[in-house]
Amino acid sequence: MKQNIIISIGLLSGAFFLSQSNTTGQEANLFVIRYIDVEDHNQDAFVKEVTKKNEKFNRSEGSDQWWTYRILTGVRSGQFARGFGPKSWSDLDAKKTTQTLQPTPNHEEVIYWKENIRPLEKEIGNTEVWQNPKGLIYTGLGEISGSQAPQTRYGFHRHWKMKPGMYKRLEAHYVKLKKVFEANKIPVNWAIYRLVAGGDFMTYSESVFFNDWKSYGSVRIVRDLFDKVHGDGSWDSYLAEHNEIMQENATVEGEFWQYLEDLSSKKLSD
Repeated sequence: MKQNIIISIGLLSGAFFLSQSNTTGQEANLFVIRYIDVEDHNQDAFVKEVTKKNEKFNRSEGSDQWWTYRILTGVRSGQFARGFGPKSWSDLDAKKTTQTLQPTPNHEEVIYWKENIRPLEKEIGNTEVWQNPKGLIYTGLGEISGSQAPQTRYGFHRHWKMKPGMYKRLEAHYVKLKKVFEANKIPVNWAIYRLVAGGDFMTYSESVFFNDWKSYGSVRIVRDLFDKVHGDGSWDSYLAEHNEIMQENATVEGEFWQYLEDLSSKKLSD
């Protein structure tokens, strides 16, 4: 039996919120994911080596910053998610970093991974690029440095598919939900992402980041708060619009993730 270790470059971290690129002024709203399989008998060694690599290359100021989660539920339960982001399109042209679609082969960090971690991998999987639609972010836990949200202990991610040509209606649809979060000051962070390369272009993700399960429970009552914000009957209208936008009979997947400090650049206490 094997364990699938997911190396998620940039998507859905608790510190995922957007900023301007330091080099181009473009909005940094891109996230890249790739998947890696690791056999059970190599799992402990893989975790140990990634932790060592993180301490060597990714904890100092100005270094490439990574995060790591363990997936707690769903068909990928027990797997890991490791990533970085956000980035702008122009950031992906950078040469002196590992955080691009094609890192320079002679980069010291790339060489370290190849020599110490690659032998523990079963295979390198598919690469995906995700993008956050403008305005579909809520920072209920506050912001630091003007753009980055504090790191959270947990994340919940739900993937679903829209009908072709519905993206404008979908984004307007979720603006209404964001207003409910804002009006009630719900103590979580929240965002929407679209898969723009590496898979079905119709795929979206809704993500919630939180520090305790009580806070996540407050998200579950959003439906009860919706009519108070948008008027009587608005929740039923919202659900009807949702059914118009989303693909019928498409699989909807949800996962809880837990942040792992030892395998990450940023500590929860930072």
